[in-house]
Amino acid sequence: MENKKEEGQTINNISQVYHSQGDYDTALQYLEQSLSIRQEIGDKKGEGQTMNNIGQIYNAKNDYINALSYFEQSLIIVREIKDKQTEGTVLNNIASIYHANKKISNALEYLKQALTIHLEIGTKMEQAVIIWNIGRMYEDQNNLNKAEEWMSHAVQLLEAISHPFLEKGHNALEHVRAKLYGGRIKLS
Repeated sequence: MENKKEEGQTINNISQVYHSQGDYDTALQYLEQSLSIRQEIGDKKGEGQTMNNIGQIYNAKNDYINALSYFEQSLIIVREIKDKQTEGTVLNNIASIYHANKKISNALEYLKQALTIHLEIGTKMEQAVIIWNIGRMYEDQNNLNKAEEWMSHAVQLLEAISHPFLEKGHNALEHVRAKLYGGRIKLS
């Protein structure tokens, strides 16, 4: 049983290499193999994570219907087994689907649920990403005051954890501030 569990995880990991290379079809083949193994042995945590990964592949292919279907299936499983960290990740991924389809209020609802979870479990990197995503949603709505508020908070978290995205975060925040203050920098 343990060997099958490791096999399912290894195949899942291989899929991520293909995903990062943009070879979505091969990644999907590996994920389907991993999912089959995980379902066969009753590895619910692995099943939930693999369904989330399959959803990410469909999202990358702009197949939002299939992506949302897999994310929703994953969400059911991870809630059932109380895998809070994966639940927060899946909620963030669902938000990305709504964002891509210009349903910002739905996206914000899922992001705030994800943020609540990551605040509860104390995962700083995920908090920073979600807070950043919330800021970007407000920027998309041209609500620059809220965008600046959320993105500024995200940059503070990125600084605290020395995240590699920090420089890009600073640049994007300054861009929002320039739009907000008409090119003038607000003095604190």
